[in-house]
Amino acid sequence: MKVCQTVRTKTCHHVVFHLFRSVTLHLHPKRIIFADVHHPSFHYTVFFWIGFLAVVPYLALVAYAAYGCPEQNLKTKYNAKWALVTGGSSGIGAAIVRKLASQGLNVVVAALDDQTLVNFKSEIQKEFPSREFRFVGCDLSTPDGQAYMDSVKKATADIDVQILCNNAGFITTGCFADITFGRNMANYHTNVTSGVIMSHYFLNRMLEKGQRGLITFTSSSAGFIPNPMSALYSSTKIFLTTFAASLAAETAEDKIDVLVVVCVKKFVHPSPINSNFYSNAGKMSALLSAQKISSPPSVIAETICRNAGKVVVADQGPITVVMKIVLAKVLDWNVFTEIMKLALPFTGDYKAMKIKRNAKSQ
Repeated sequence: MKVCQTVRTKTCHHVVFHLFRSVTLHLHPKRIIFADVHHPSFHYTVFFWIGFLAVVPYLALVAYAAYGCPEQNLKTKYNAKWALVTGGSSGIGAAIVRKLASQGLNVVVAALDDQTLVNFKSEIQKEFPSREFRFVGCDLSTPDGQAYMDSVKKATADIDVQILCNNAGFITTGCFADITFGRNMANYHTNVTSGVIMSHYFLNRMLEKGQRGLITFTSSSAGFIPNPMSALYSSTKIFLTTFAASLAAETAEDKIDVLVVVCVKKFVHPSPINSNFYSNAGKMSALLSAQKISSPPSVIAETICRNAGKVVVADQGPITVVMKIVLAKVLDWNVFTEIMKLALPFTGDYKAMKIKRNAKSQ
């Protein structure tokens, strides 16, 4: 295993080195500094370097995160005994719980108090009989978080949680105006507010005790672009990415790592346990198409173990990388917004929603 990891790391460094070397051989520094601004080659050079700086450093970072970072044991890395995972009873959250338990960590699972949590509790304890688990049944959609934080604080009062995985979230599809205000805000508070509240509480506990730690967020490539018909989902995901990136700079000196994994989520899991995230997704054709190119939950858990403390934003999978390059670097965001506005009325999902709305009004 160590030999394979060494080869992957050397291969990554070899590719990046020769990529930069080939570029510097084609463009001599003196030609750039003393170039005639009126000569056509100058303009080609300028645009080349703009494209180079926009894409190549990003691809080098992606290659490093994907191939240059071997899997780490988070229990050993952070000298930790306990982790907490929100939305940990199904989907990506359950995969994260399993991965952490396999590395020797005890885990607190905070999730909606329903049959899914009951089933998962039985399963995970059978899978890892030597690990200790604590289960907090709670509704993370409340605005102030007082109710669920009381339960979380009680469950963690006698332990040190040094690894926090903010994974809870769901998607509600449809036109923003057609979805009740309560549902919209529940979506917002689950995806955003719960992660902010949890992070603030456990970060301060780690700082007070001078402990190393890790805070992770599960984001989505949907945050790269406007997402009509699921407006709150994409908005909350780009918030998580930006929040994590900002928080990482604040906590680095205190040896508390922050990682956000950006991925294309799998909308249909092979497990008979159906995540609450997906139960709200509806049957939009765009979401059904996404399942064909999405990553299984276990890949996200593995990405966390590889990239913790190595990078801040981990764009997981080729689809996410391509979307980032095309929609965030090549095609201007403002331009894409105008295209989206013009194209949406011609989509089948939008037409179906309009028919449904008109039927209700009659």
